Amino acid sequence: MRIEYPNLTYEARDRIATVTLNRPERLNAQDYPSKWDLKSALVHAAEDERVRLVVFRGAGRAFCSGIDLKELSSRKIDERNFALWEDCLRIIETMDKVAVALVHGYAFGSGVQLAIACDLRISTPTTQFGLPAGREGLLPGLSVWRLAKFVGMGRAKELALLGDPIDGREALRIGLASKLVSDENREAEFDDWVEKIAALSSEGVRATKRAMNELATMDYDTALTAYMGYQRKGLASDDFAEAMLAYREKRAPRWK
Repeated sequence: MRIEYPNLTYEARDRIATVTLNRPERLNAQDYPSKWDLKSALVHAAEDERVRLVVFRGAGRAFCSGIDLKELSSRKIDERNFALWEDCLRIIETMDKVAVALVHGYAFGSGVQLAIACDLRISTPTTQFGLPAGREGLLPGLSVWRLAKFVGMGRAKELALLGDPIDGREALRIGLASKLVSDENREAEFDDWVEKIAALSSEGVRATKRAMNELATMDYDTALTAYMGYQRKGLASDDFAEAMLAYREKRAPRWK
């Protein structure tokens, strides 16, 4: 399945859905129509039971350079824009799929926000990550809520309040990036990671994502009860049966 939107492409094949931001002339800056395209693509991915992994890329020289400042300065962006954007990010966070982003070039504002809504962020060493919204008189989205979970409150405040960019190496060091690939061969190296992650995307891995999101704010007793419910479902799942059969047959599991 392939859908060509005005501002992105969506393709689902072999249990992997790929969303490619496609406004290279604007460094994939997100205007209002782009966000509607993204939400539509995400709904397709979330509702497709065959898809286990959702991959995000940016066409051209950048992953996403943030909000479209041309649209913002012309006052075409209001409160509805930010609510729509958060709808998109929440779909990524709560969908029953593993989400991974290849972050290259520039990831400013919305680019950082999109990346941290994903489960894994693979970056190049020279990628520039930044949250300049304060310089525009705005908040950097709900990175004010998400970012500290990755890098700690002190580092999150430094990034959000000062707005100074950091590169991919520093992003990896502080936990903003999960892995690095080379600038020269990023696409091929990222494809290798996608293949590896897809092979691991069992029901157990996806349930782990759901459980980590759900249990993080629970007290121990409540978390234990919820965990045991997830584990019981895992023991009864087709993926667990396939994993045990694969173990006995000394082969890799083949997920449905």
